[in-house]
Amino acid sequence: MTIPYMAVQGGGFALTVIGKAIMALYGVASNINTFVDEHIEAMMNSDNATVAQSGRVLEGAKYGFGIGYIVPVAIIAVGQLLLGNHLAAIGTVASAAVLANPIAMTCAAIGAIYYGWNALSATEQSALLQRLHVDLEVGVELIKSIISFVIAKTKELLSSENFKELKQFISEAAATFGKTLGDVTRAIKDRVVGAVDTVVRTTVEAGQTMASAVDSIKQSTSAAGESVISTLRKLPPKR
Repeated sequence: MTIPYMAVQGGGFALTVIGKAIMALYGVASNINTFVDEHIEAMMNSDNATVAQSGRVLEGAKYGFGIGYIVPVAIIAVGQLLLGNHLAAIGTVASAAVLANPIAMTCAAIGAIYYGWNALSATEQSALLQRLHVDLEVGVELIKSIISFVIAKTKELLSSENFKELKQFISEAAATFGKTLGDVTRAIKDRVVGAVDTVVRTTVEAGQTMASAVDSIKQSTSAAGESVISTLRKLPPKR
């Protein structure tokens, strides 16, 4: 049974701040319920195993909680915030990029939750939950349960190869918002990979030579290494 306030027509869920932002981001003109159904079906029927399994995560969340379309939309919203999208209802960033490949953006959102949620500090998690509570108009405990479900189900359904591709989805989506894979996962190795990706992309866009790109990569990876060493030196000795 769908809770009444989730209905798109008549001023329900779709009129919340984040509901509007998600609709704008994905180019949903009127009925977000229909969009969610079709979106999940398209993902699950994909020939790409990572996309298909991500679709099953979304479907499992939708039916597992049994409260309608707010769950998949909440998943997309959490993932978008972790990717660096501020989800402003008006003038949503990167709509064109999302419309070009909405499935990739949803996979990135799921991946961002899996890799990025537990990378946040308790204070950061609390602030994000409060933002969703206010702008999505759902309880904090429900949002936390949805996040926990996504992490557990993703771990259950995806293979090691799927996870590699999921990181690529995250990297490409985060770049749309001026972020890198490392900004989302906060893992040292991902920060280095993100630095390299950024250098290569910038070099290609600027029309510079590959030799120039290699030099820039050496500088960026060296800087990343120095940053890691500096951080380790500041850590207290083990007891």
